[in-house]
Amino acid sequence: MNSRNVLIIGAGPAGVTTAIQLRRYDIGVVLVEKEEIGGLLRNANLVENYPGFPDGIGGMELVGLFKRQLESAGVSVSFEEVLELEYEDSKFHAKTNERVVTSDIVVIASGTKPKPISDMKISKGIEERMFHVIHPIRGLSGKQIAIIGAGDAAFDYALGMSQRNEVTILNRSSRAKCIPVLWGRCMESRNVSYMNKVCVEEIRGDGRRIVLTCAHSGDGKKSELHADYVVFAIGREPCLDFLGSGLKRKVETLTDSSGIHMVGDVRNGIYRQVAICVGDGLRAAMEIHSSVAGEGNEDTS
Repeated sequence: MNSRNVLIIGAGPAGVTTAIQLRRYDIGVVLVEKEEIGGLLRNANLVENYPGFPDGIGGMELVGLFKRQLESAGVSVSFEEVLELEYEDSKFHAKTNERVVTSDIVVIASGTKPKPISDMKISKGIEERMFHVIHPIRGLSGKQIAIIGAGDAAFDYALGMSQRNEVTILNRSSRAKCIPVLWGRCMESRNVSYMNKVCVEEIRGDGRRIVLTCAHSGDGKKSELHADYVVFAIGREPCLDFLGSGLKRKVETLTDSSGIHMVGDVRNGIYRQVAICVGDGLRAAMEIHSSVAGEGNEDTS
């Protein structure tokens, strides 16, 4: 067993891949995850660009395979949240809601968080019916779902929720930003409606339902849309709130020295794809092995 200890923050595709490969090198890992294994992959309706699945594979099904592979590799996941990560005395110190983890190397695979909503009025008391992801409401049936956004995530969410619900996609722009295949499938679905040039100005509760006040930029008119749940798909940003003030000043230096490895969505901007995350995680593990071994051994397996 190699004496070096690697802390991996986040058990999405990037963190999972890093952990599996490091175990192949017999390098000890501590894999922590604040929610559930899989990250945003848990929301994917169908993953069609991941090699090895010619007919595509559901996001949750792929997550299930990741879990099985973690178990086969002997990697356990500690479900705890990293509250603060600092670097002192040549060691990383991660304070979680359970303990303090000390490590020589840290892999940050913490993914993204929703961008804050700042341009619409939202009444209090309806938070439990508003979401930024769909995995918590996958079991709904016979409901009306309003999805605000017009990128790949919005249309994929719509496909996932429209199997047993009615979905309306609200786009403030004149054109959708999703890939053609998602657009085509949503337009073919009887349970998906699409509205463009619509800006949601206010969201309020009305008994058991939600009312969205919409301004139509085309004709200047306003209308109201009633829904049971609202899903925001308006963009995401890196989740790095846990970085301590001291570490923030050292991130660039520690990254150059291979002490910190940023992998997956936390570093890739709009390029949030499973295959990219997996490649990031594998590369990080190989770089860590090379630095620990003190040589540039190449593993092509």
